[in-house]
Amino acid sequence: MPAQAVLYSDYLMDTIPFEHWVREPVPTYGADHAAPETCKLLGNNIRYMRMLRRWSQEALGLEAGLHRTLIGAIERAEVNTSIGTAEKIAQAFGLSVAELLTARPPAGFRAGRDACND
Repeated sequence: MPAQAVLYSDYLMDTIPFEHWVREPVPTYGADHAAPETCKLLGNNIRYMRMLRRWSQEALGLEAGLHRTLIGAIERAEVNTSIGTAEKIAQAFGLSVAELLTARPPAGFRAGRDACND
C-alpha cells in the first residue's frame, strides 16, 4: 500500500504575526540602573574588534550566527549577554572569551557613531 501524501493545506495553522517572532532585544538596563563595567568592556571590545576587521554589525552577526540587533545591543551594553553568546562572538573573531574580555582598545579609540565617519 503506497504512503499517502500529507498536504500542509489539510491542516489549519494559525499564522503568527511578524512582531511575535522577530523583534528588537529588550534592554536589560534602564535609565535608573547602569550596566556593569564588564558589559561595557565587552561591548567596547566587540566594537573595536569589529571595526579592526571593517565588519558591519550584520557581518559579525552572520559570522557568529546571531542577529545584528543583538550585536548592537551588546555593543551598547543594553543587554547582559550569556557566556554562550559571548563565545559565539569570540569564535567569529578567532578568539577565546577570555581574550575578548581582556583586550583593551587603544586610548584614542572612539566607540561612538562618529568613529566610522573618517
